[in-house]
Amino acid sequence: MEIIVAKNSGFCSGVKNAINMALKCGKCQTFGMLIHNEYALEMLKNHGVEYIDDLADYNGGKLIIRSHGVSKKTYQYLDSHGIDYIDATCVFVKKIHNIVAKYHDDGYRIIIIGDPSHPETQGINGWCDDSAIIIDNATDLDAITLDNCDKYCVVAQTTFDHEKFEKIVKILEKCLKIVVIHNTICYTTTSRQDEAFELSKKCDAMLVIGSKNSSNTRKLYGICQANCPRTYYVETASDVKTIDVAKNLKKLGIIAGASTPEELIKEVITQMDEISKKDEFGAMLEQSESKTKEVKAGKIFKDCKVVSANEDGIVINFGGKKDGFIDKTEVEVDGVEYNPDNYKEGDVIAAIVVEKSGNKKNNDCISFSKKAYDFKTIVAKESEEKLRSSEFKAEVESVVKNGLKTHVGPYEVFIPASQIRIGFVTEEDLKKYVGKTLRLRAIKGKNDNSEGEIEIKRHKTVIASQRVILEEEKKAKEDALWEVLVTGNVVTGKVRRFADFGAFVNVNGFDCLVHISDISHYKIAHPSEVLELNKSYEFVILKADRESQKVSLGYKQLQKKPYEIAAEKYPVGSVVTGTVRTVLPYGAFVLIERDVDGLIPVSEIAHTFTKSATDVYKEGDVVTAKVIKFEGNKITLSAKALIDKPEEKEEEISEEELQAAKEKRASKASKKFDSAAAVARKPKAKKEEKEEEEVTSWTSEQVENATFKDLFKGFVFDTDDNADKE
Repeated sequence: MEIIVAKNSGFCSGVKNAINMALKCGKCQTFGMLIHNEYALEMLKNHGVEYIDDLADYNGGKLIIRSHGVSKKTYQYLDSHGIDYIDATCVFVKKIHNIVAKYHDDGYRIIIIGDPSHPETQGINGWCDDSAIIIDNATDLDAITLDNCDKYCVVAQTTFDHEKFEKIVKILEKCLKIVVIHNTICYTTTSRQDEAFELSKKCDAMLVIGSKNSSNTRKLYGICQANCPRTYYVETASDVKTIDVAKNLKKLGIIAGASTPEELIKEVITQMDEISKKDEFGAMLEQSESKTKEVKAGKIFKDCKVVSANEDGIVINFGGKKDGFIDKTEVEVDGVEYNPDNYKEGDVIAAIVVEKSGNKKNNDCISFSKKAYDFKTIVAKESEEKLRSSEFKAEVESVVKNGLKTHVGPYEVFIPASQIRIGFVTEEDLKKYVGKTLRLRAIKGKNDNSEGEIEIKRHKTVIASQRVILEEEKKAKEDALWEVLVTGNVVTGKVRRFADFGAFVNVNGFDCLVHISDISHYKIAHPSEVLELNKSYEFVILKADRESQKVSLGYKQLQKKPYEIAAEKYPVGSVVTGTVRTVLPYGAFVLIERDVDGLIPVSEIAHTFTKSATDVYKEGDVVTAKVIKFEGNKITLSAKALIDKPEEKEEEISEEELQAAKEKRASKASKKFDSAAAVARKPKAKKEEKEEEEVTSWTSEQVENATFKDLFKGFVFDTDDNADKE
């Protein structure tokens, strides 16, 4: 067997530098794991180097900031508390911090392509006030909501998969207007991943040495497994003995993560070399095969052949050195009677080992239970149906890395932290869910690209989500809500809080705004003048926009206008008292009550002639008047309607005055007569042909015989009957 070791294996320069700093310090503390490798951590612990996850646990002495780096706030905390620290942040990570800080200050929105749970990514986010958008996978982009920022700056976790980075960047470049891309993946990471890809293509098996907690080691494992199915994790040298890599093996590839100590790599290579020389792979394979027939309580054997069946039970051959025996009480599930005739020689059944020692009735046999297997099968089937349902409930058993774990029958269920609720869940929050019952639905994992039904298998963890159920319910509630929130609809809402510009009202769990101008027909300074906190009212929807999630309500629109109230309160004929608000020549405006005034026209001020209202009233005068007309929002008042009309007195005229008047009238009539005669003698100017004929049609005979009345027909005289008589 040929063993090929990748050139880029073991500590990167950043990790190596941090390790050396820690070893030089001797007894000290590191903020967080200095390296994601149990082997190396144990070695550091032996040298007096221990790690803390919380700065509150700092006990004095030197503190080392690991190569992953920390946030800006952490540095500020260290300085403000006078903590003596050594900064071992990788130079490549420092470069990312500087980029993020600069572009954040320049108004760019930061996008980090990396694992959101990784300390390096969290540290980077701390240089833009934890406001970054973090993307881990191209498929996650649909679930990420980008804001309305005009410009974005993209950086990457130093150990991120280069190929995945390129895919995400291509998508971002298409959907963003202005985007600055910084490929900050460490060149050693890229080289290591490229070498893993090439090496795994030409080897029969691959060993990836490093901790499963290491991000870059996990990425190497994923790259190798994609090309070489026989890829194995090696966390310690002893793991080599448990790996079956001997069968048909000609080339073995070995690669190690950036946090893997050189000593561990050498130890693994040495062991593999020795195994290859002694040809112990074949022995390991035989040992593995023999284990498949190992008999222990709880082990299932599906291909058990019936040797014989009688009233005591069934003798079976399960492939071991001894036969197995199923007692009659362990054959059928509860409620079904055992009948030996139902089991013929050669029939194949499945059963579970229930004890290793011999059976009392069959001392040379191993005790089995068919009933236990059937029961497990029934439970498994029921559990599978439960897992395939749209919703099932399960109590959380424990906290695991990045999520929660529980069981449904024989199936292990994992609930990722991102799928527990709508919103972010921290590692500290996870502990609160232990012992609580969640509403769950089985979903596909990030790496599950299969189509159709979700695959549910025994011994394979099922991924479940409560968040999908909550989001569906939220959407259903929103859909139902927006069917109600339609412009023109009248809804009932409870006043939750006030602002100077209006009131916020809760309608079926949704916050709506009633602008202060839509609260009252009267001018008010604050919403509390009309509305009360925690009290429900009816409102009309003025505007509803689901896209912007904004709803405007109106309260005054459902209330009577001031003049409508006044029309009921002051019908025509009512007497009102008010204050003169404005005086104009044509009338005076009288304020009857708040925002309601009426007009006293100049003609309605007095029974006598009034030239201008300003001659009678001035602003501030208190006036009493009667409502004589109500049209729309116009009220007409009358002051004179409340004043008695003065009596008309007949004047006594003397005889002399009467005679003088008659003479004056007669003189006036005579003048009009002379004038009319003159006009009759003078030819008229032609206006119409007909008029001329009438004038010239008079003859002397006619004139001689015409009466005085005929001659001046058509003229009007100011005559007096008494005068004519005289």
